[in-house]
Amino acid sequence: MTNDIVDRRRELLFLYDVTDSNPNGDPDNENLPRMDLEGYNIVTDVRLKRTIRDYWLKTKQDKPNMQVLVQRKIEDKKGSILSMENLVYDALKETMKTDKTKLLLKIINDLPKIFIDIRCFGAALTVKGASHSFTGPMQFAIGKSLNKPTISTHTITTTFASGEDKGAGTFGAFHIVDYSLLIFHGLLCEQNAKATKMTESDLVNLYEGLWYGTKLLNTRSKFNHIPRLLLSVVSKEKEFQIGGLDKLVSLADENAITQITKAKIELKDLIKRLEEYKDNIEKIELLIGDDLQLQNGNTKIDDLEKYLKEKGFTVVNPLE
Repeated sequence: MTNDIVDRRRELLFLYDVTDSNPNGDPDNENLPRMDLEGYNIVTDVRLKRTIRDYWLKTKQDKPNMQVLVQRKIEDKKGSILSMENLVYDALKETMKTDKTKLLLKIINDLPKIFIDIRCFGAALTVKGASHSFTGPMQFAIGKSLNKPTISTHTITTTFASGEDKGAGTFGAFHIVDYSLLIFHGLLCEQNAKATKMTESDLVNLYEGLWYGTKLLNTRSKFNHIPRLLLSVVSKEKEFQIGGLDKLVSLADENAITQITKAKIELKDLIKRLEEYKDNIEKIELLIGDDLQLQNGNTKIDDLEKYLKEKGFTVVNPLE
């Protein structure tokens, strides 16, 4: 890991699957799993970034310059949630009386040094007299399942003690998908990385948050989340990108898939596109999980790293 500013564009594909879980409930629809009009499961970029931030909060908060700004932080004295404005003042060790011109300069110059989520994702800071917006280098499109899962609803009961040998019970419901294989497409813009000073070390921490943060989702609604594939295309030239990589990955047969071992993931179009732009690609960063069945048309791919290397690509593990 280095502190060099990210200077090459990345295009990411991230695949993970969920079993008997709710990857992203819709609060406007009884917290049902989000679905599109065609019956595919969708997950917002906000949910994915929350996964990464939660991983950082659990594993990185004792390290310099690894604080997380966007979180629910309790104010000790009143027990209320701190506002964004108060979080900014606390981080900068300033007060409401601080000159607003001075405060704005500190927001622009100092806050990205403190908060990794500003460096990676940006932030819209609403501070009276000193508001500022950082455009994040790393952006994700909405994730979408490659298969059409089935939603089921289950009743739950909760009992609260209300006295000796007494209890007050309530009934509720939670909703899950039986199986969903989800794909996210991400783009890291090197120009915005320069503005927020996102480093190569930050990028490694982001990859860790994607991969290991997904494994740490262990609430009832987020149980059984498993990362399967992280592929990042690193460009040779600044501002070069292929685009639409997620549209180039599909399932050979998406019907009645209930587990990863039944999912044959078709990479034919993706590999063809990568070969078309081989001269523009510096390297491919790759993490592969267990039980993936990958294929290029009629050719089964037992080892994707080896397969890509045989086609002339430089392939590296971004966490090593």
